[in-house]
Amino acid sequence: MVVALVGALYLNRSLFEPLVDLVDALRVREGLEQKKSGEISGKVTRVLNGDLLVLKDVQGKMYTIRLTGVEAPVYQRNNRAEMLRAEASKTNLSRLILSTEVRVELTYTNDSHGAFGFVYRGKTNINILAVETGMARAKRDYMNGLPLKDRYALIQAERRAPQKSE
Repeated sequence: MVVALVGALYLNRSLFEPLVDLVDALRVREGLEQKKSGEISGKVTRVLNGDLLVLKDVQGKMYTIRLTGVEAPVYQRNNRAEMLRAEASKTNLSRLILSTEVRVELTYTNDSHGAFGFVYRGKTNINILAVETGMARAKRDYMNGLPLKDRYALIQAERRAPQKSE
């Protein structure tokens, strides 16, 4: 009977994934501590890579914004596959937001107009969309201090993302 119960639980393990993701979101305690600290809006003038953009606000100030809780592939000169993944990630983000008006919920800022934040095009959370497409991954080191619902949404988006073969 115990073997049958274990077998049934194993076959239905996907039912437990939301609980596993919630525990994962609750465990985020390390990395750069962030908290929602304001908001800016403007037009995306440049996409630097799959998780970094340049925003021009209505006063003409330029900001470099990194998608919080997200890490895109990085360019590696000696690894063609990683270079292609990094370029695809940049292209994906460009298609989503380049030359469009966005709103950024800031989670961390510095004195040189650099920031981390959740980027929205209308009501669409671009951070989550970037992870869901598989072109970026959830980065727990960039989630410390964020509200539980935001951490959970990013982790869930990663689970929904297409799996990349290594």
